Amino acid sequence: MKKIFLTFAFAPAFACAAFAQSAEAELGFYKQQAAGEDRKLLAAVADDLFYWSARNYALPAAPSALMLKADTELKIKAFPSAAITLLRNKYDYPKSPEIETLRGMFAQIAQNIEKDKRDALDKLAAAAVGDGAPVEERLAAFLSEATKLDIKNTFIPLLAEYQNFFARFPAYGDKDRLELMLGDLYRQNKNYQAAIMQYQKVYEIYPSTKYKAASVRMTGDIYGGDFKDYNKAMHYYEKVLRDFPNSAERGITYNHMAILSENKKDYAGAVNYITSAADIYIKDNQSSRAYAALLYKADLQENRLKDYAAAADTLKKTAEIFAKSRQKFVEVKLKTAAIYSKRLKDFYGQVAAYEAIITNYPDAPQAPQAMFDAAGIYEKLDKLQQARAMYQKLIIAHPADTLATRAQKRMDAIDKQAAK
Repeated sequence: MKKIFLTFAFAPAFACAAFAQSAEAELGFYKQQAAGEDRKLLAAVADDLFYWSARNYALPAAPSALMLKADTELKIKAFPSAAITLLRNKYDYPKSPEIETLRGMFAQIAQNIEKDKRDALDKLAAAAVGDGAPVEERLAAFLSEATKLDIKNTFIPLLAEYQNFFARFPAYGDKDRLELMLGDLYRQNKNYQAAIMQYQKVYEIYPSTKYKAASVRMTGDIYGGDFKDYNKAMHYYEKVLRDFPNSAERGITYNHMAILSENKKDYAGAVNYITSAADIYIKDNQSSRAYAALLYKADLQENRLKDYAAAADTLKKTAEIFAKSRQKFVEVKLKTAAIYSKRLKDFYGQVAAYEAIITNYPDAPQAPQAMFDAAGIYEKLDKLQQARAMYQKLIIAHPADTLATRAQKRMDAIDKQAAK
């Protein structure tokens, strides 16, 4: 049997013109092909539609081409790719009449990706796009948000979108930031050397970039977090602190140095580094990071250094800093109470933590339990009048709480004992 070999056709220039097709005719052809059921054919159609949209992004039919691509991807159950296609469509053509159709498609996709990513995708799908912004800014935002989603199996379609963006907007003014994000994308895909190359690229070919310190710190993150090469990671972190003393990266660099030190069992060093990180976060009004850093410091002191008094002191200072946040204040005071109870065996310190919750946030959901536990401690300390008063306070302040019934029984027992 003779074998049919793959051949390549060449034709003179005049023949090319004779066979040339308009973009609209080409799109019509893809629509016909997309009506089939063959998975390999549909995958090829989706790929071709990407390149069609890259070449013909300014045509009125461009949004429809992306919708066809997404629909084709849904047919072959390429849900992550469909998510990227729809997001690109939304950010590229926010005024398109196709936008309303996106909502139902996003709902279908959300049911077929990781559960912990669904809420973030839903929010991004529902978020408004500033159609007054330049298209390059909208698409840069799309790349940023889609990369942050970190949905499994979106590396290849997102990488294609990055390359498409760079080709479409070669003079984009914030390209260095996108180059950094592309490094993050490589890291998500566990292509760590490619990620390092991207970070180094930003450092070396953008001499005036404001992301130099970030590129160095992120390189350190890969060595420390992915390669477990703590010494090399420290080299990059120390470079950030030495070469960029005023950088916004200093806080997170100290934070990561603390993590590395803990991994190396240098717990005292970890406490010193996280203290520096917390001080910077507080100074820079980075409230959430400061709070997390202080809790990390207390955890190191309690569970690594076994310095329970220091941990309690750190938590006391944390509560003072975040006194205006009910959630943070109550959480810290409960952690403080646990240390006094389990570690220091100090009933007075424990009850003081409960009293702080009761005094500052009597309507907090945790207040009834704090009152009940405080009253129980007073009973253990044989301070029965104070115990009774606290039980009574609980009953009056939270009469519908299930602890109110138990508090009444304890009050009755105290009164019965007093009557003997």
